[in-house]
Amino acid sequence: MLYTIEKKTDSEIKIKRSRFVAVLYPLPYVEEVKDILNEHYRLFSDATHNCYAYIHGLNREIIYYSDAGEPTGTAGKPILNTLLRNDLTNILAVVSRYFGGIKLGVKGLIAAYSEAVEQAILKSNLIEAKLLISFPLVCDYASFEYLKHSFQAIGGEIKQVIWSEEVSFILNLPAEQEKEFRKIIDGNKHKIRLNYQ
Repeated sequence: MLYTIEKKTDSEIKIKRSRFVAVLYPLPYVEEVKDILNEHYRLFSDATHNCYAYIHGLNREIIYYSDAGEPTGTAGKPILNTLLRNDLTNILAVVSRYFGGIKLGVKGLIAAYSEAVEQAILKSNLIEAKLLISFPLVCDYASFEYLKHSFQAIGGEIKQVIWSEEVSFILNLPAEQEKEFRKIIDGNKHKIRLNYQ
């Protein structure tokens, strides 16, 4: 069984005056990587390095890592290997290093990046990784509150709400709830529709 994390978690370790801040982000959709990284870089713009790795998919179909300026193989790969070793997926791990003036060497860097991620995982609340699906939807104003509560009751999450003549939004929910989702929208034929443009 593969796991992911319930919410963003961070942890910090210090090794020979260098600080390593590991931040774990849940990654239900791989398309979110760029936005999460941009926000992380903004928050940790003063870090010497922001190295990362991510895994996505119930079969870990997507795997990527970056050393971000550290010597090849000393940061991104150890971060990735720590995630793999802990049976994680749908997760992005970023470790921001603040150089303390003492070089750690190849083995020291590998150990430090691995340990930083390991500590953050220990602080995380792990949950079973599930396949999520997305639906772009449109409804009238009167139906939105009812639909929002109905979707939340089956584990759905509403994103990117746009209020215009109607309300358009993205619904993300566990794939096993698709049948319940269809029941909800079939019961509201004139009030909600899929918004495939």
